[in-house]
Amino acid sequence: MMYQSLRSNPHWRNLVFVVFLLTVGCGDKEAAKPTVPSKKVEVVEAKRVSFRPSFEVPAVVEAVETAQIFPIVASRILYQNIEPGKYFEQGEELVRLDPYPFETAVATAEASIAEAMSNYEQAKANFDRARNLRPQGYISAKDFDTAKAAVQAAEAQLNTAQTALNQAREDLSHTSIVAPFSGRVGHPNYAVGDFFILPNSVPITELVKIDPVYVLAHVGQKAYNEFYAAVEKLRLQGRAIPNMELYIVLPGDTVYPYKGEFFSWDSTAAATRGTVAARVLFYNPDGMLLPEENVTLHGKLLEEVERIVIPQKAVSQDQQGHYVYLLDREKKVKRANIEVGLRIGPNWAVRKGLKVGDQVLVEGLQKVSPGDAVEVTAVDIKQLEDPAPANLRPPPYSLREQLRKEQEAFREYQRSNMEARQRNQPGDVYTPYETGK
Repeated sequence: MMYQSLRSNPHWRNLVFVVFLLTVGCGDKEAAKPTVPSKKVEVVEAKRVSFRPSFEVPAVVEAVETAQIFPIVASRILYQNIEPGKYFEQGEELVRLDPYPFETAVATAEASIAEAMSNYEQAKANFDRARNLRPQGYISAKDFDTAKAAVQAAEAQLNTAQTALNQAREDLSHTSIVAPFSGRVGHPNYAVGDFFILPNSVPITELVKIDPVYVLAHVGQKAYNEFYAAVEKLRLQGRAIPNMELYIVLPGDTVYPYKGEFFSWDSTAAATRGTVAARVLFYNPDGMLLPEENVTLHGKLLEEVERIVIPQKAVSQDQQGHYVYLLDREKKVKRANIEVGLRIGPNWAVRKGLKVGDQVLVEGLQKVSPGDAVEVTAVDIKQLEDPAPANLRPPPYSLREQLRKEQEAFREYQRSNMEARQRNQPGDVYTPYETGK
């Protein structure tokens, strides 16, 4: 009876119907699975590209020669021709010291020479007579030995006086201080009238050779070793080392108009920096390049090479080394370990690990993992640009050969001075009041 009353009750029937609908709706929600959107990535096709390998490293300008100008003798500065930044040719006078004390010393030494010569001639004449009279017995052995000792003492006195005269003349010649090589001077540290004493740790000025100059760059030891390994490989293959175009960019992105000439590697490595210093010579006729100036050294092979190239942003690195993400035949992501080579602008040459036609991910790397299926958009590798300026000029002569000639000329100058001193001559004879007055 109660069951029939419930069935006949319309409110009860509505309640049952609502519960049924809710139960069916919940069952549908549990059965439906959401659709996972595809991960979108961009890929490039690995291609072999011809290019001229290049590099750029920070560098600094360095003087080939720098001299601290110190007088050899102590005297008052009579006058100086030093102006900051002024250029002097080799042998041109920089400073004149007061010559009077040294002229007096030369005159005194010359007088001593005359006295010593007179004594020597008299002693020699006495000895000659004693030597002639000795066989005849007209002179005793004691007198003969006395005459002999007198002439030897006079000769020694003459040699001492001659040495003193040579030294006096040498000191007098040092009162004229000249440029040991052609270059530009800095600010003078003394004024006219100052007395320069010896010893002294403060130079009169500094002379810097400005043409040519070195550009000093620090290259990683790994790159240095790879360079020499490549050179040895070329040698064994009987091939020549490719020529490289070297140039620098000044602060403000100004390209220096002259090409450089490689000079040398340093004899030792910098352990704390893990680098080896390389020096490149640059022609600097107008002194535009200043020592200690910061520049960027660029190098570019004159011959093209062909390598597989991909964008740098496609390359990642972890403990295993460099790697990229590729697409397999099923358009799924997989990892490929690679060995990278030179950087070419925004791209990287690949030595090992890729082949032509591989699809390499360049965008969306952070969103994917190996095995993921992805939605692909193909893009092109950015066009390789030639960074070498078109207006570069070679130096008018070999800078290395010019340095060699200058060094030979300086050695010849030193040798001639030494020969002059060995002939008891003061070298370049100083004549007072002839120049600079």
